[in-house]
Amino acid sequence: MKTTTTLIFFFLGLGVIRGQEPLSLSDAINIGLENNYDLQVQRNSEKIAGINNSWGNAGALPSINFSASGRENYNYNDTENYRQQTISPDVDLNWVLFDGFSARINKQKFEELENQSQGNTVILVENTIQDIILAYNNCLLQKKLVEVYEELANLSEDRYKRTQNSQAIGATTTYTSLQAKTSMLEDKSSLLQQRVNFENAVRTLNFQMAVDNQTQWSFTTPLEADTPDYNLESLSEKLLQNNQTLKNQYIYQSIVAREIALAKSAYSPTLTLNSGIGNTDWGQYYSGSTPNVTQNYSDAYVGLTLSFNIFNGGIRKRSLEIAKIGQESAQVQTQQMTHSLSTQLLQMYSSYEVQKTVLELTNEQEEAAKLNLELSAEKLQNGTINSFNYRDVQIAYMNAAISKYRAIYNLVESNTDLQRITGGIISEYE
Repeated sequence: MKTTTTLIFFFLGLGVIRGQEPLSLSDAINIGLENNYDLQVQRNSEKIAGINNSWGNAGALPSINFSASGRENYNYNDTENYRQQTISPDVDLNWVLFDGFSARINKQKFEELENQSQGNTVILVENTIQDIILAYNNCLLQKKLVEVYEELANLSEDRYKRTQNSQAIGATTTYTSLQAKTSMLEDKSSLLQQRVNFENAVRTLNFQMAVDNQTQWSFTTPLEADTPDYNLESLSEKLLQNNQTLKNQYIYQSIVAREIALAKSAYSPTLTLNSGIGNTDWGQYYSGSTPNVTQNYSDAYVGLTLSFNIFNGGIRKRSLEIAKIGQESAQVQTQQMTHSLSTQLLQMYSSYEVQKTVLELTNEQEEAAKLNLELSAEKLQNGTINSFNYRDVQIAYMNAAISKYRAIYNLVESNTDLQRITGGIISEYE
């Protein structure tokens, strides 16, 4: 018995041995936003979209090319050998002056793609904040449950000691003492498992913050639920105005509209400016008495090329039809997304209102169960009730306390869902 008890308390104390660092909810969010793996990748994607958003990438700027060629010929004959040398550097400029405004359309498309990438970053930030909020509060929940199981284990141990003392003087049977011992060991086993649950919750939080899994924290933000009164009509307006997923869908619609404009621009003629300058250095060098001959001349040119595709097998027509179908699909997707988000909002709002009521009920239930436990402890000492009745009261109190803390967590989760779907979670925890 002594060895078992020693091992139990050794494992119960494992979570206290390691050093702990203070951590508030806002600190956890800041750390997560700085270190989160997905956010680091998305920020790089956003940088790439910004780099692509340029007039040069859109095709509005000219291209300038430099080329140089050199050639040497050797002529061997009966009269006099000679060598010819030619060096010709050239610089050419090619600039599309007009092609149906496709350069401007492409630039607008790149701007919208950059906005879409920024919107994806916002969505990921919102998801990261929500994940950290829930992971942090889950740590608080599991810690509270550890305290509940600790209290229950202490009560069971005290009850077992009392039955042992009573058994020693013949006031309690061996059966009652064994039942008390079984309850005590069961409660200590539950406590050990709950400590594991708490440690796993901390590891999940560490993963969300992208820090070392072995880091231990002293949580400074309490487990409490904020219960603001929401208006469903106001929430619906915020959803349509601020929901980032819906904003991204509108951007996607604009991108699809640019595809139609690009398809139409293919029907326009193309006007291209071509210009360049070149230089030729030529020489013929004799091996005998004939004088060498050298020449050096430069040339420059400028020209305009107008081209118009009359027929290309219907490629332009098919591209335009496909772009229009894509626009119709994007509009349907927007309608579906709006409907889906509105439905989710209704469900989240109903859940939030129910969770507020549940929390009020569990608070009353926990208070009543705690008072009943205190009165039952006195009755057990007085012999008014037996240990079996007292055990039932203990379990009722444990269940009531667990229900209360779970109700707080569920309300935090419901409130966070409403803040995220209406686009207010970033400003709330900024």
